[in-house]
Amino acid sequence: KELRPAWRGHLAAMEVLLDDIIDTHIHLSEHYKGGLQNAWHPNEAEGFRRDWSLEDLRSSASKGRFRISKAIFVECFNQTALDEAQWVLKIMESDSFLVGLVAQICVQKGAEEVNAFLENMKKQYGGVLPKGLKGARFVMMAWENQADDACLDPKFLEGLEALGKAGLLWEFACEPRVAPYLPSCIAKFPEMTFIIDHLAHNGNKGGEMEKWGPAIDALGKLPNVYMKMGATEQWNVDNPGDYIDRAISAFGFDRILYESNWFVNDAMGDTYDKTAQLLYDGCKRAGATAEDLRRVFHDNACKVYQL
Repeated sequence: KELRPAWRGHLAAMEVLLDDIIDTHIHLSEHYKGGLQNAWHPNEAEGFRRDWSLEDLRSSASKGRFRISKAIFVECFNQTALDEAQWVLKIMESDSFLVGLVAQICVQKGAEEVNAFLENMKKQYGGVLPKGLKGARFVMMAWENQADDACLDPKFLEGLEALGKAGLLWEFACEPRVAPYLPSCIAKFPEMTFIIDHLAHNGNKGGEMEKWGPAIDALGKLPNVYMKMGATEQWNVDNPGDYIDRAISAFGFDRILYESNWFVNDAMGDTYDKTAQLLYDGCKRAGATAEDLRRVFHDNACKVYQL
């Protein structure tokens, strides 16, 4: 029997657009069940105040048109940073869904801090860094140095050098006011891989297109920089598509990474699909082929995180 038009539309809306997606940016917490205490999300709005597990992520993502097969954990202030890293690596041993860890390392405090963290990790893994450790991050809004050009601080540059020597990448999580200074910092480390989280848009301080756009263009000219496209719930802009279009133009399909920023998106009331759909639509506006979409939502992550 032929389906009525309304049902045909409903079924079309539920068709999977992309599968085998690697989500390059998820967080986990067991704060409320007695796991590692978290110094961040229990202090946020009511929607954040619960535990967030891989099963919750799978459930959230399974309801939409974008199906994930793997994910990268990015530090989120579970205490201590070393305990967080070891906890996530243990999860990875038993659940192949989680394929990489970006640990919280105080790179802004210099080489001594970086090397101390890495040596402590090695002690737990037979004198070598675990394969699952891919890089480091420390949210810049939590640094002691809040200058717009804090990424050029000599102590931070010293820490980056130590991180690079260990074969690890660095992810910038910053407000857009910092973006104009990032190219000068990154250009000092041409052999090291850098990722910019959330289009350098944790909030919109300094995120006006005429300020932010040229900085993104400059970053796009550096071949060792990749741009994570997601966390739109944090951008505080009325026209996220314009920002996505500018970043796609600057980086092309070979250096864009899909990220959901789960569980933040969920806690703030967005469906899992919202950011994925915005990025998918932006790629299609830019003329993306099926192969291009595969790169953005899967292959680029394999390359950057050496999966």
